[in-house]
Amino acid sequence: MAETADGYAEQVERSLLDSPSYHLIRSLGRYKALVADGLDRHGLHLGQEFYLAQLWREDGVTSADLAARTGVSAPAVTKVVSGLERTGLVHRERDAGDARLVRVWLTDAGRALREPITRIWYESERAFWGGLTADERARVRAAVGDLLE
Repeated sequence: MAETADGYAEQVERSLLDSPSYHLIRSLGRYKALVADGLDRHGLHLGQEFYLAQLWREDGVTSADLAARTGVSAPAVTKVVSGLERTGLVHRERDAGDARLVRVWLTDAGRALREPITRIWYESERAFWGGLTADERARVRAAVGDLLE
């Protein structure tokens, strides 16, 4: 198998099933399943917790702010926020100072989920990463941080 300058073998001679990215995706799929099970008990779908977490950090942000903070498109934010609104976890209001802006606010029910959802996230994380030593977890954290830069 011929190696390229960056150390990767020619793509046509490799299976994607051998790629580190494939193994990472499979591993994260196990983690997502742990989190999804816990979220389901609270009537949430995977991914909605990220929007709630942004609002727990700063309530009353605009949809555009949520899009920027979560790294998704404005239409995707609208879809998720609509679902959260239907379940009574958030509500939207026009900005009093600028009617062009719509702000998203937590309801009491949305605020009440902060502790149980945060607990689910970290219990799932502990179960998922529990087989690694503290040093191994630190190396993974550093490597993921490098990928995000």
